[in-house]
Amino acid sequence: MRWLVAGHIDHYICENCHGIHLAELQGLDGVLESRLFVEHEDAILTTEVEIRPTALLSLVADLGRLNMNYPSLKIFVDIVDDNLPRLIVADYLHTQAGLEQHQFQWIVQQTMMATHQLVQELGEVGYLMQDEPQKMPAAVH
Repeated sequence: MRWLVAGHIDHYICENCHGIHLAELQGLDGVLESRLFVEHEDAILTTEVEIRPTALLSLVADLGRLNMNYPSLKIFVDIVDDNLPRLIVADYLHTQAGLEQHQFQWIVQQTMMATHQLVQELGEVGYLMQDEPQKMPAAVH
């Protein structure tokens, strides 16, 4: 966590999981959770994005292109019976051989930037589950 503070990466720890939440990504529209999990031999950055059910087929067809456009990210769909579909965006870091602070900060910042761009693109093409503005009904006379 000292490395995140030194890199000016806004984060917090919640009581419900052992992940470090990345506040900048978690504040984006459509993002449910964005976390960093640090284990003994690795670190995993994951972001869960809520997808409109009607966009699921188009998104699955578009996964190949998205994975090609964002080569450092692993992008896949997660569908659980009781929840809306989610897009999982992840990056994996091997840390067993050692990792310097500046390397870690650069990798986390690059992953966050790519994830931010991806979420923006998902919003532009209409895949994200977002609140739509209320339309006023037309008066009939």
